[in-house]
Amino acid sequence: MAKIHGDGFALDIDNRDGYLRAFVAGGSDSLAISLAYWTALGQECARRGATNLLVVEDLDPFDAGPEALELVCDTMVEVGLDRVRVAFVDVQEVGQVNESGMMVGFDKGLTLMLFSTESLADRWLRFGTNSESR
Repeated sequence: MAKIHGDGFALDIDNRDGYLRAFVAGGSDSLAISLAYWTALGQECARRGATNLLVVEDLDPFDAGPEALELVCDTMVEVGLDRVRVAFVDVQEVGQVNESGMMVGFDKGLTLMLFSTESLADRWLRFGTNSESR
């Protein structure tokens, strides 16, 4: 298991059957924290050659407006996450914000799906459709 510590967050990353699993914890989320941890995840996926990623986030939510969602998704594309299938589980569920982010991500070429449980995300990553067929 790899541990990555950033300003305001910690990532625990380990290999699972067919994907990387990342657990993001810390205090309160913010634009700076989101940008930093998605950048770290993109770099780690590139380093390991990972094409599937499960992210379980346990951060206190912040009010991410449209500009913040655009910036986060642009950053995800810049670090290569547009070549990775990403399953996202928010432990502190902020449905509307996450759904808006997913739609922005789709528009930018990300293959990103939100899940209410880790088991559903795991199933999608291991048995779902490849991004090339969407």
